[in-house]
Amino acid sequence: MTALHRLIVVLAVLAGTTIGAPPAFAAGTPGYCPDDTGVTVIIDFQQLGGSTIIRCAPGKQASGHAALRAAGINITGTARWGEAFVCRIEGKPGSDTEPCMDTPPASAYWSYWHAPNGGGWTYSQLGVLNRTPPPGSFEGWSFSKDRTAESNPAPRIAPKRPNPQQPPRTNQPPPGNPPPPGGNPPPGGQPPPGANPPPSSETPPPSGEPTSATTPPSTSDTPTSSSAPPSTSEGLAWTGGVEAEKPKPEQGFPLSTALGIGAVAVLVLGAGLLAWRRRRNADNPS
Repeated sequence: MTALHRLIVVLAVLAGTTIGAPPAFAAGTPGYCPDDTGVTVIIDFQQLGGSTIIRCAPGKQASGHAALRAAGINITGTARWGEAFVCRIEGKPGSDTEPCMDTPPASAYWSYWHAPNGGGWTYSQLGVLNRTPPPGSFEGWSFSKDRTAESNPAPRIAPKRPNPQQPPRTNQPPPGNPPPPGGNPPPGGQPPPGANPPPSSETPPPSGEPTSATTPPSTSDTPTSSSAPPSTSEGLAWTGGVEAEKPKPEQGFPLSTALGIGAVAVLVLGAGLLAWRRRRNADNPS
């Protein structure tokens, strides 16, 4: 073989290797996708053991297979169907129990799930090459062993992105310092200076009686200095917290006055009668 022939063979081998090599994928990032622009992939090994994997496939993904690769998940297909049927994930199950020559049995295989953010897992009715995950959604893989089609276990991780941490508030005063003017009202329900008073349905107390802006109207029968005196029965007056009898107005003509006038009339009448008898006796001497 000439040197030219050797060069042609080497170029052909390199060309075949390049053409047959799988496309390169981004390694992805560990944990949930931070927003709704990527696809979060969750791997639950179930009975196979091992920690659950959560990785993010950043950006838009064309298929479930692309999301696995973009998230940096190591997968193995079958000799018959290639990676159109996922047989192993991260080397599990091992080759001693699953040769991955043909489709794995229904009693031990990787089940494929999907979910929206904050929703529930749904068993996929499409293959890994035929489903296009929406941005912000979740792709789940859970190993199913000795289960039926109705009892296949979904991934045990909820498909929900954690809420981003809220930045600390910088406009709050340090602990122990009083609030600045115009801030939160002081304790006790009293409005800050200049604020409109809250509407009240209570009847204001009579003029001259003390009131309190922070003391609510009393609902008990005990009088207070800031509430109007309670109503009393006829003949009783309120005197500093003690009920005392108040004087009743006199009804009609006073009795003492009538008796005095009667006595004077009797005296006048008797004096008149005595004078009349004396005149009569003087006019008719015996």
